[in-house]
Order: sequence, then structure tokens, then C-alpha cells
Amino acid sequence: MTVYKILQDNLVESNMEELEKDENNKYWIILTPEEINANNNLFHFSYQTVYDCIHNEDTPKLDVYDNYSFGILNIIGPNESFFSVSELNFYITKKYLVFVSDKYLDLFREIQNDIYSKGLMGINTEKILYNLIDKMTSKDYNMLSNLETEISSVEEDVLKGKTKDYIKDIVLLKNKLLFLKKHYEPLMDVVENLTENENSILDKKSIAYFVILLNRIERLNRKVGNLRDYVTQIRESYQAQLDINLNNIMKLFTVLTAIFSPLTFIVGWYGMNFSSMPELHWKHGYIFVIILSISTLTFCLWIFKKKKLW
Repeated sequence: MTVYKILQDNLVESNMEELEKDENNKYWIILTPEEINANNNLFHFSYQTVYDCIHNEDTPKLDVYDNYSFGILNIIGPNESFFSVSELNFYITKKYLVFVSDKYLDLFREIQNDIYSKGLMGINTEKILYNLIDKMTSKDYNMLSNLETEISSVEEDVLKGKTKDYIKDIVLLKNKLLFLKKHYEPLMDVVENLTENENSILDKKSIAYFVILLNRIERLNRKVGNLRDYVTQIRESYQAQLDINLNNIMKLFTVLTAIFSPLTFIVGWYGMNFSSMPELHWKHGYIFVIILSISTLTFCLWIFKKKKLW
């Protein structure tokens, strides 16, 4: 369990028992779900919120209570083929900013390093929460740019008519973008609810920071929407390419059928074997049929070539 005292000369570790006695300072506290459950007699948070911390099953949201706000955030990161997700719960009151997580996240370390390197001037619990959400989304533009590059690569291959099956690639891209859409939309709701500040927990000066975050997340969500449209266009192009290839195959079979139909007619005609057929007993009949077949085949090929059917 880690407890940090904010707005002091240093980040000082403290005891949970001391928090009740200290009325002058704000605290940034990092707890595990088990620790928030064990120490909730100090905070008096709603049991439902503690239950949510323990079970890690909810989508991002913000629940506003009279003297605190409880939020759930999903922190995403790159994975081999998709995204990794870590759930982070937080409580913010006038005195505490409590993060509840199963593990110590890299974001905590980054914020702590920023506090050490930039000093504590102007640092408060609202800005720490702002910095955390800011760091959650600051690298997302690069992530979306990489996705856009990946989509462009697939589009280029499709337009070149490469024979690879791109359905799996397109479906994976659509699933990634759908995941990001489901990530940003509730995150927008969380930040928007923070800006509304219904229980007056946040410092009014700090609301402007969350408005900046809200605008950024909205832009990211629009970018995801544009990329989804882009992938849809590529899928349509790929389907059109498949249709063209299928048409070419059907065209080839049609040409072959048209070429061999006269030959089939000749075979059927001279296969009747009527005794009165003059060519049946003609000594040059076999050569005549060969010449007739070759002439017919040559004529058909010339016609199709002239019509540019092959």
C-alpha cells in the first residue's frame, strides 16, 4: 500500500491512521482492491464501488456521489495482434485521490517522475488525475497513425490485384477500430462528467484541463470513425476486385465454351454414322474433318481476338 502526501516539500510516505487526523493536506493514494476493501472504514465509499474495484468487470464510467466521484478507466496498450487492457479505478474527493489497481502501473511511475523533475508547484489531486488521463491518450495519435499506415498498405496491395486473401486482415482492422471506438466513447463520457463537476469536488480552475482532454478524445474518436470508413471502402474495393477476377474467369470459360461448341457440333454431326453419308466411305473424309475442325477453331479465335474477348 502506497500513500503519498501532496503539496509538501517531498513525497512522504504516511500511515492510513494519520489521514484522519490530517485536515490540511491532500493525498494521492495507490491501493489494491483488497486494500480499499480493508480500509473503507476510513473512506466510507459506497460498497457498490468497492465491489466494482474487486471484480474488474465494468466498462469506463463515472459515478457521482455527494462528497466524492468514482470512476473506472481502461488503460490500453499494444499487444502482439490486438490490445492489452488494464482496468484502473479511482476515487476523487476534496482530500483524496485514490487509485485502485491490481498492479503498480507504469503511468504511476511516469507521474511520480514528473512530480520529482518538475517540482510540486501547482500540483494537486485534480492535476494528477488530469496527467494520468493525459498520458493515457497522449500516444494514441501515433497508434492511430500506425493503424492508418497498415490500412494504406492493405489498400495498396488490393489495388495492385495481389491474390492474397485480405479478408482476415480487413476484419482484424475493423475489430481493432471497433475496440477503440468502444474505448473512446465511454472515456469521453467520464471526462465530460468530470467537467460538469456536479458535486463541486474539482477546483474550478482545473476544469479547463479536463475540457482540453475532452476535446482531444473527441478528435481521437473522430479519427477512429474516419479510419473505419476507410476500412469499409477498402473492403468494398477488395470485393470489387474479387468480382472482377471472377468475371475474368467466367469470361475465359465462356470463350472456351464458344470455341469448342462448333467442334462439338462437328463431332456430333459426323458421329451419326448414317450409311448414306457421302463422307463415311470417302477416303479423304478423315483429313477433311481435321481440316474443317482446324479451320473452324482458327476462325473462332480470330473472331474473339478481333472483338478483344481474350
